[in-house]
Amino acid sequence: MKVNHIKNKKYVNENIKIYYIENFSIPGNSAHSLQIENTIKALSKISNVTLISISFNTVKKLDFCEHIVIKSPDLFKKIIPYRVFYLLYKIKDLKFEKNAYLYTRSPIIAYYLHKKFKKVIVEIHNIPNLKDNIFENLLFHIPLNNFFLNKLYNRENIHFVTISKSLKEDLIKLFSIPEEKITVLPDAVDLNKFNINISKEDAREKLNLPKEKIIITYTGSLQEWKGYKTFLESYKYLKNRKNVIYLIVGGSEDQIKILKKEYENENIIFIPFVEHSKIPLFLKVSDILVIPNSAKYEISVKYTSPLKLFEYMASRRPIIASDLPSIREIVSEEEVLFFRPDNEKDLAEKIEYLLNNKDLIEKLAKNAFEKVKNYTWEKRAKRIVEIFEVE
Repeated sequence: MKVNHIKNKKYVNENIKIYYIENFSIPGNSAHSLQIENTIKALSKISNVTLISISFNTVKKLDFCEHIVIKSPDLFKKIIPYRVFYLLYKIKDLKFEKNAYLYTRSPIIAYYLHKKFKKVIVEIHNIPNLKDNIFENLLFHIPLNNFFLNKLYNRENIHFVTISKSLKEDLIKLFSIPEEKITVLPDAVDLNKFNINISKEDAREKLNLPKEKIIITYTGSLQEWKGYKTFLESYKYLKNRKNVIYLIVGGSEDQIKILKKEYENENIIFIPFVEHSKIPLFLKVSDILVIPNSAKYEISVKYTSPLKLFEYMASRRPIIASDLPSIREIVSEEEVLFFRPDNEKDLAEKIEYLLNNKDLIEKLAKNAFEKVKNYTWEKRAKRIVEIFEVE
């Protein structure tokens, strides 16, 4: 297998050659795929990047970097261990340039390929545990992920990137990884994509949403640890419900059908999964944006660096968020209004409080937007390249 580089593409530094190898379909609409795509897009502006990824049905390629797609049998779509090893098998004869770098979110890929590269960065988003997902973790994440993390800690050319400080602390505590081999880089946002120039009224007209109502919005997947049910349950505690609409954007058609029956209310609007490119418009229709992450899951409390937090901040809308360490790592009371996690009554009270405090609405939105300027994909990519260049 031979890599043919994109012709006539200008890089800030042609000498930085990075391979991003990933066992997921990219491009895609999952948070996982979007995060990787944004990382590669930013890296491709300052270095020479080749992505190697898996695909199952139609082959789609990124157009801003060299992209090698490995077609995988449908059988491996849900069985991640087979998919990883299938990818490794298919690229076993690929010749990498001398002094090239590897970036991956898979400890397995890092372990088997680290000798082929000058330096390897493994980006860690979670340390799986039985409490968060028993079935999946028993089959894969706990035994395999942790096994290969244990094998990587003393490899000289391996460096780790974590998206939260708690992840870094747990890598040190659980896997004896030296502190100097770990860098914390939270997720980020594309400011141009989310800071769009459109009024609330015009955005609502485009999406056919009522102009006279107050719209409180949650966007994202409907996973238990993200606390979307706390958001839904909080509606019944609002004093002036007739004037308030709850908008949920995300989830599958099947999930939405069930929720519509469970929460039968004309003022709760469910919109199944939409293309990520449309999310900025949904944020702009909103009066308040909510991040209701649960405190019952470690991924939520300690490990996540929610893409939606940065997207919300960039949209110039006030945010109400669960009071969790993972959220406080990025923002404080100066940028968001916190509520007690898993407490729908407290969330409703905070919504009421914010709606009655115009000055606070303006302050939070302004401060959040100013802070998120420090969390762009471009700035994150520069830090990644700096890590590679350190001898």
